Amino acid sequence: MPPASRTPKLGAANSLRWRIIFWITCVVLVAMGTVILITRSVLQSQVTDSANQSVEQEIDEFTQFAADGTDPLTAAPFATPQRLIEVYLSRQIPDDDEILLGAVDGQLIQPDLSQLSGRFRGPLASDSALAGEILRSPTPSGVFSDPVDGAVHWGRVQFQSPDNNQEAYFAVAVHTHPAREMVDREVATLALIGSGGVVAAFLIAWLIAGQIIAPIRNLRQVAASISNSDLSQRVPVEGGDELAQLALTFNSMLDRIEAAYREQRQFVDDAGHELRTPITVVRGQLELLGSSTPEEQARSVELSTAELDRMARMVNDMLTLAVADSAGFVTPTPVEVAELTLDIEEKANTIIQRAQVVAVAEGEVPLDEQRVTEAVLELYRNALKYVEGDSDIDLGSEFKGCGEERMFRIWVRDRGPGVPVEMQEAVFGRFHRGEPSASARASGSGLGLSIVKAIAEAHGGRAYLDSTVGLGSIFGLELPAPEIVDPQDEESVGA
Repeated sequence: MPPASRTPKLGAANSLRWRIIFWITCVVLVAMGTVILITRSVLQSQVTDSANQSVEQEIDEFTQFAADGTDPLTAAPFATPQRLIEVYLSRQIPDDDEILLGAVDGQLIQPDLSQLSGRFRGPLASDSALAGEILRSPTPSGVFSDPVDGAVHWGRVQFQSPDNNQEAYFAVAVHTHPAREMVDREVATLALIGSGGVVAAFLIAWLIAGQIIAPIRNLRQVAASISNSDLSQRVPVEGGDELAQLALTFNSMLDRIEAAYREQRQFVDDAGHELRTPITVVRGQLELLGSSTPEEQARSVELSTAELDRMARMVNDMLTLAVADSAGFVTPTPVEVAELTLDIEEKANTIIQRAQVVAVAEGEVPLDEQRVTEAVLELYRNALKYVEGDSDIDLGSEFKGCGEERMFRIWVRDRGPGVPVEMQEAVFGRFHRGEPSASARASGSGLGLSIVKAIAEAHGGRAYLDSTVGLGSIFGLELPAPEIVDPQDEESVGA
């Protein structure tokens, strides 16, 4: 078996189901990762905003206290910055991870609340890096990155008592490391939940992919079960979605293939049967040549030549039918049908002088002049086989209908015995023969009317028969000939 005809091996790498699962899982992973990153960024931003707001709030409260507060012992304004800071700090309970402190001439003033509760941070050492950052930084606020405690947001305000020239500061420091650790724990929990969602999405994708590819799997199984001896298998159709439409299209294709296969087999069988007869006749005549008289030899040669001519025409007709379904079988061009009708009459009379035109249509129709001529002459030859005596054969053309529905008809009418109703559907079939008249010279190949039908259908039309037993028959072609309306004529009608 050549490599091109081998069925590709279906594996996990090229399975449609796994590709669907992969892409659905990827989409869920990307969506989940995006949600986690955005959530973490928002929560971290909230931690930063909360720390900055705490620093600003404490600074504002201290500034207001320094402006309006009085010493509770003297009921007068604070005499020293140190006393101001001590009184203020004694009235404050800092939040978790918040440090409130004062500094006078470089000396830190801060309460030790860690002894009251383990949740408060201990006093800040004066030689610590954070204390140095707060007291010596040229800016009044900032963020200090501590190697151990992480980011610390701080702010300070400088003040001075009216009667004292001491340099004094009040400062606030907020540690954000615990809050950020909480954010990380929440994000980790969200990621754990998200991983469960990914697993669920994987399972759902598995089920959905199975439902999606089930019709495709049925399609593949039916296609694999089709053989030359059995074209009856069809794909089950369920629902009305795109896959159901695909199944309907595939079944329709199988119907056409089965019909074409039957026609091909019938054609081959009929062709073999039809060709067998002239071959047998020629063979028999050749076998008699050696023992026959000169007169009998001449008769044998004449019979053999006639059979060979009939066989040659049969082969040519079969070749014509073989290309009838191709795109280039007919090449329509605008043709004056009146001239076409008269030309066909002239050519028909070169065969036998019996054709007469009784109706002529006038106008221009897009058609293949040579093919239509071939078809009408075939109808004329067919009529010659069935007419009795020297009766004429009528030839005519006409238009039927109007507008987009207009049709062009060209026909041949004989006054023969006619075709019974039960036989009219079969006359355009391949290798069909009626009973010729006694005056007919020879029987045809049985393919002539099939070629007429093929030419008509290639133009988008049909071949038709109107026959009455005892009165004769009309064989013709009916081809589309829509009227072309001039836009100027439409405007004049509208006006």
